[in-house]
Amino acid sequence: MKKYCKSYALGELRAFPGWSAAAHPDERELPDDTPVFLCDEFTVLISPVGIDKDKRLFTEDTPEWREFCTSTLKFEIPADLAFAYADAEQA
Repeated sequence: MKKYCKSYALGELRAFPGWSAAAHPDERELPDDTPVFLCDEFTVLISPVGIDKDKRLFTEDTPEWREFCTSTLKFEIPADLAFAYADAEQA
């Protein structure tokens, strides 16, 4: 279950060197300024809610992708939400 997603412009994610090989074909139709959501499990969704909530544009979870997300995009779970993850790990 996703607990946290952060919005980025699609063009920012396309900067990842492995993006074009692993992205969903529908992604090619979208302009760079399309808002998409990077989720806590490192998938990319069109939206975390609503009609497109399960439409994944990118699902490759590799060390390189995680490094790009954390280093280049500065993606991290905010400290004030850390309790939600701590509770899940203890369950």
